[in-house]
Amino acid sequence: MQDSGTFALEGNTTFRIEHELSDEDGLSIWFYGGLVVRHGDRFDRYLTHLEELAQVANESDVVHVHCHLEHLGEVLSRAQHAIYRMLHAMRAQGRPVTIYATDEQPEQSEHLQMSRLFVDGVSKQPGAPVKLTEIRQAS
Repeated sequence: MQDSGTFALEGNTTFRIEHELSDEDGLSIWFYGGLVVRHGDRFDRYLTHLEELAQVANESDVVHVHCHLEHLGEVLSRAQHAIYRMLHAMRAQGRPVTIYATDEQPEQSEHLQMSRLFVDGVSKQPGAPVKLTEIRQAS
């Protein structure tokens, strides 16, 4: 996998994942749109891509993971849980994780809620720091 790139599912023009490795050994991952495929080959490709991102973090000696969910729309629970499994695996390898989320749109409030639950639960376990940054738009 390259130092930066975009993943999109064939036939789904609204959902994509972008990633970038920075010179400071940080891995930033942005999720955009809504993932509405439940199973099958396209869902398997999505899961494989998340596994590849975890491998990028390991192979590149990433020192911090930044996961941006603030532009993520509706996501099926299996797909959403897969994001948190990926982040948990990265943290288990000793990488601090920062999640960025918002509730500016109704469908985004679920991501913010899930991120809070994830951070609260994982923070009670020993390991690398994990935090949530709530993004608010200027009014």
